[in-house]
Amino acid sequence: MTTPYHVMLAPAAYTQLKHFPHKQQKLIVRLIEALSVNPRPEGSKKIEGMTGLYVENVDQIRLIYKIEDQEVLVLLIK
Repeated sequence: MTTPYHVMLAPAAYTQLKHFPHKQQKLIVRLIEALSVNPRPEGSKKIEGMTGLYVENVDQIRLIYKIEDQEVLVLLIK
């Protein structure tokens, strides 16, 4: 069994999240919760040349996040 990751939202990502329609907010929150269990799910892509940065695309939503030790920091939601 894997240890859960602590997920944090950067202030800019939190602000962006609030601007999405409620239905998309729920989808984003579910995705973020899933990252706490597996921050490298199938389909996520490591951003080349950027240490520890990954991108996850779901339903025309892009999350850019950084994995460090047991933490995941969501940097951007677009």
